[in-house]
Amino acid sequence: MCLKTSSEFNHIENWLVMLINTYKKNPSSGLAKTIYFYLNKLLKHDDIFFCGEKRCEYIVMQRFWHWHALQK
Repeated sequence: MCLKTSSEFNHIENWLVMLINTYKKNPSSGLAKTIYFYLNKLLKHDDIFFCGEKRCEYIVMQRFWHWHALQK
């Protein structure tokens, strides 16, 4: 169960959705690095500890996007 998160946290999540959808249409290393950056920002946000399941999902996503960011 996830407790209510801040508007900043929700804004970052929504921004990630937009970035990932853009990546689907135009994949690039730079965009993957940006997605990785925002995932790190979410994982360092205080609200992440109120959402245990999301935290686990974001850690897996972080690894995935880190790998994509390193690709040429």
